[in-house]
Amino acid sequence: MKTDSLNPAMLGSWIASWVQENGAIHGFHNHSVWGGNPYRWGDFTAGHSTWSSPFLAGLSCALKKHPHSDGIALLSRLIRFQATAFQPDNQYEHIGFQVGELLNFGLIHNAITNASLGLTALNGRDYLPTEDMDLIRQAVLKNMEACKRYGGGRATRGATANQDYARLWGKLLLQEVYEDKRWYDEIVEDLNFMIEHFHIGGFPDSDCEATYRGLSDLSAVEPAEYYGLMICPLVMAYEVYGDEKYLDHAGRICRHVARSAWVDDNGQTRFHRMWYVRHSQWVKNDQPMLIAGMGDSLEGIYRYLQHVEDRELSDFLDACDATYAYYQNPRGYFASATGWQSEVDIAPSSAWHSHDFRYLALRYTVDAAFWEQFFAPYEKMSVLLGDQCMWFEHGQHWQIRDYFWQDVFQLLGRKDEVHFGRDMTWVGGPKALPESYNHPDVPVFLMAEDGIYLKEGDAATIDVTSVAKLSYKGTL
Repeated sequence: MKTDSLNPAMLGSWIASWVQENGAIHGFHNHSVWGGNPYRWGDFTAGHSTWSSPFLAGLSCALKKHPHSDGIALLSRLIRFQATAFQPDNQYEHIGFQVGELLNFGLIHNAITNASLGLTALNGRDYLPTEDMDLIRQAVLKNMEACKRYGGGRATRGATANQDYARLWGKLLLQEVYEDKRWYDEIVEDLNFMIEHFHIGGFPDSDCEATYRGLSDLSAVEPAEYYGLMICPLVMAYEVYGDEKYLDHAGRICRHVARSAWVDDNGQTRFHRMWYVRHSQWVKNDQPMLIAGMGDSLEGIYRYLQHVEDRELSDFLDACDATYAYYQNPRGYFASATGWQSEVDIAPSSAWHSHDFRYLALRYTVDAAFWEQFFAPYEKMSVLLGDQCMWFEHGQHWQIRDYFWQDVFQLLGRKDEVHFGRDMTWVGGPKALPESYNHPDVPVFLMAEDGIYLKEGDAATIDVTSVAKLSYKGTL
């Protein structure tokens, strides 16, 4: 059942506001599970990230449901960037995510891109130009070959569960779309290897199953947000090979996610962080944990439910969608997390939000009104208040700002620029940003003992939401 106030079209509109003319998807790449971002890593880039590639899959799904000429043009632009942006060794460029451009290797950020391109081709094969379909196939094959550096291209005891499952998902998708059977037997062997060596049952109960992240550390299992990368290929393997065991394992993982959930202080259903071993017992850790970024696992559950009726899991999807709605700003983005009490809670990552959009585009209705909202200009300022700082954006400007008479963050960026930085206006010098990074009418908020107030600015021009413990009380 659709939550009335959840607005997937506005989420898509917000992500699209980060898309550049060349098809790159910029963003402040905040990793709200690990707590890192390019500011914390000292990288200070906010350019493209391959972790944003699920936006292409979500957009292609929405266009399959209701075609739109501007949407197809946007998707082609995105494809032609992502399918041609390679490093010299044929790994994709921009695979650093929260580490920014400091990092240029890693299986998962290659594998998620191949899965995203595969889904895009699957959804778009009836309307995408032949050139785009060919680009996707060539890109995935080239990158799959490059990623043989990780485990020889196969699942091994040195694998990382979500990463190798994502690679298998990409192979399944390429096989389906292009009728390319080169991995047909190999996929089954690798899936069976992963199930045998990485799956562990028993918590919260015997109907559930988790996966070790890696076999070198058996003291913890994957965080909840990654399980869609296991569930989706398992469900697809059932569809391709007809083996019920893949669907059974997918369902057991779905129940692990649903039965490990908790309810936060605002009454919202939330993903757990992880299970870990303490004094020989498995114990659940709830937060700090993301809100934006639930989409992979929710999509996995949704895809499982296309084959099995399960009221518990259906209700869980509804509850998580209500969580999205509760934490959605009118501009379209969600609060990133709770429990970090820093910029990690409030800075919205276009990358994580792209995973949510892919799920929501799959689950919900797309019609003419959807595209009208998606492409409509957004004129108001947007603010998300947190306990230590706030997110601000308006037009091309974005900032992580401090409260009145505090000076900790003061980060300034632009959606059309790759680099961001500290506001050095009153200091000057070589690290000072160009004047174009400053916003002439940025509002000022004050955190008082009894609440948060707007000290300077026109409340009528600002959409304000909050995850701060102190309540927002309006104009001072």
